[in-house]
Amino acid sequence: MKVAALDLGTNTFLCLIAEGNEKEGITKVYKDLMQVVRLGQDIDKTKRLHPEALKRARTCLEEFKKEIDAQKVDKILAMATSAARDAENGEELFNIGKDLGIPIEIIPGEDEARITYQGATTGRAAEGKTLLVVDVGGGSTEFILGKGNQILFGESLNIGGVRLTERHVTHQPISEKDQAAVNEHIQKELATILPELKKHDIDEVITVAGTPTSLVAIEVGGFDEKKVDGYQLPRERLKYWVDEFANTSVEVKKTKYQLGGRADIIFAGASILLKALESLNKNTMVVSTKGVRYGVALEMLRK
Repeated sequence: MKVAALDLGTNTFLCLIAEGNEKEGITKVYKDLMQVVRLGQDIDKTKRLHPEALKRARTCLEEFKKEIDAQKVDKILAMATSAARDAENGEELFNIGKDLGIPIEIIPGEDEARITYQGATTGRAAEGKTLLVVDVGGGSTEFILGKGNQILFGESLNIGGVRLTERHVTHQPISEKDQAAVNEHIQKELATILPELKKHDIDEVITVAGTPTSLVAIEVGGFDEKKVDGYQLPRERLKYWVDEFANTSVEVKKTKYQLGGRADIIFAGASILLKALESLNKNTMVVSTKGVRYGVALEMLRK
């Protein structure tokens, strides 16, 4: 069966077109598309999806739909996360989906952990290992602990690259005061889950989404999925990049580091990862290019 699985995030929209079956999971990937949409623009302040953000969402989904139609898929499903949940006018996004023939669903909290975990750990032979998946989004960050196919713990924290940047960062390069505000906010949220996470002996921290994959792309000299997926990023390199992003303008982050629509929020996203590793006393993180869209595809193949 051929499926199109979309992940409509607060900052980024992704669309995976893949083939597979119930038994083997995903057997072939045809397309893996990504666009920075910034659906969560100003949502932290206004609690509404911005008209410009909705316009960008429509343009992106129209482009995805052309590709989906060209690929002749059997099933389409889009999952919307934090921004659509938080918005008073979230139905406007669903209406765009209806217009284009793309069914959009909001992931219920209890399913989100499982879908994210199975997506992030796709193709990772980790028999008997306890894995912590950290999915840094624009509006929220998911922490999912699992062993084999069993989810031991899952929690979504209201810290994300867009949310923290809009709330605390007034100027870039980022002042020490703003850096401290970002870190304090992260620590406060992390403190709510650390006691639970520390009950387990975590073998590996797997990080997914645009923040970690962008960091590794800089490290390896450009995005190459074969090099990025599975890359082990040491904590001291992560610390180096957090400091570098704090001390550079958005323009430098765009030109020197090719960060595009992620340039203004990368400091906050990377800070979440660094604080998580420091709090858990872990020295490395494994970066995965997979994530929610892979989990959504697997859900469709298994139903």
